Amino acid sequence: MNKRVLETVRQRVPLESLDALCDSIVDCPHSTPAWKESGIRVIRNFNIVDGNLNFERGFFVDETEYSYRTRRAVPVADDIVISREAPMGIAAIIPAGLKACLGQRLVLLKVNRSKCDPMYLLGALSSKYVQVQFERADATGSTVSNLTIPQLRALKIPLLENHESIGRLLRIINDTTVTNIQILDHLATLLRLIYQYWFVQFDFPDQNGNPYRASGGLMTWNDQLKCEIPADWTVCQLGEVIEEGTKSSIPVKEAKQATGTYPFFTSGEAILQWHTPAAFGANILLNTGGNPDVKYYDGPMAYSTDTWCIHGDKVPTEYLYLLLEEIRPELDQKFFVGTGLKHLQKPLLKKRPIFLPNANVLSKFQEIVRPMLALQSQKQRENAALQELRDWLLPMLMNGQVTVDKGGKLSFFSH
Repeated sequence: MNKRVLETVRQRVPLESLDALCDSIVDCPHSTPAWKESGIRVIRNFNIVDGNLNFERGFFVDETEYSYRTRRAVPVADDIVISREAPMGIAAIIPAGLKACLGQRLVLLKVNRSKCDPMYLLGALSSKYVQVQFERADATGSTVSNLTIPQLRALKIPLLENHESIGRLLRIINDTTVTNIQILDHLATLLRLIYQYWFVQFDFPDQNGNPYRASGGLMTWNDQLKCEIPADWTVCQLGEVIEEGTKSSIPVKEAKQATGTYPFFTSGEAILQWHTPAAFGANILLNTGGNPDVKYYDGPMAYSTDTWCIHGDKVPTEYLYLLLEEIRPELDQKFFVGTGLKHLQKPLLKKRPIFLPNANVLSKFQEIVRPMLALQSQKQRENAALQELRDWLLPMLMNGQVTVDKGGKLSFFSH
């Protein structure tokens, strides 16, 4: 949205402060949760994807920690959660039935529904008019921008008169996005279970179709891994079975100003669009700064300077991705170092020993999981297209080129 369009919005649309549209704006506890293997979900900034919460990466706390972290406000349906940093200004709406608390760097917005439709507000927060305000906010002057609560309260939100009708229209678009997110969530859970069954319990199908270890498959102790592995498997370093993609020269700020047809991956979870692909086929993308995130994408795409693109060489990329997902807590503890914003130590990670299953097991595993991971990429593309539709529609509504009546019917005008 250029300066002329921004000025048009200011002239045509009443502006309200975010504070005036919310019953309360509640900051998260400034402490690291006491993590559990299962329990009550914790919302973290990388769970915010295209205006919704995506729990492909799940973190949990127990009831005691949940009570502590929700003592000021409990997230309920149609509340909005927004990130203060890394990345700043991404927001999501709380779905019905979710019991969760906030992790760090997040703020909960309790929307006053008599003043603003929550889905409309979510859309307005993602509009260029509001995102420009986020881009100007840098309270610390440091490398990582941090949005303060006073800055958040003072945000100017364009409030169209028919915000309720627009909210209903945006909810239709969002419902499809949510369905795709649920599919992604279920696929991630299933993939994790399959990997653990095959390569943690070692109960992959043997030559007779029986679970290997449970059926008496021969296991041998490995000193490097400090565990037993199937007798005919070998051990190597991670760097021996990966191939690195071209190093990106595209900064995140540049991508935020661009449009295109290819997904652009950053150290944040949000997927932007880019005009030229930098990689093709199935690839793994690891954050090199901030969160130790691991992503998989099958298709042409681009990625930022803070992203490391690799794929399998000697092993299927799908196996390598799920292995990295399995050791993600270890990535955070051993391979991300530094004060403040931590960074991935790639040379150190490349030396990490891993077991190498035999070719037959790897082939069977890839045959099972490759279609599931391809479906994940398809659903990601669908959601990116829905996000593009939403992002196109909002400025058209704000500058008067499109209107929506109470029944949800769209009308187009030219100026």
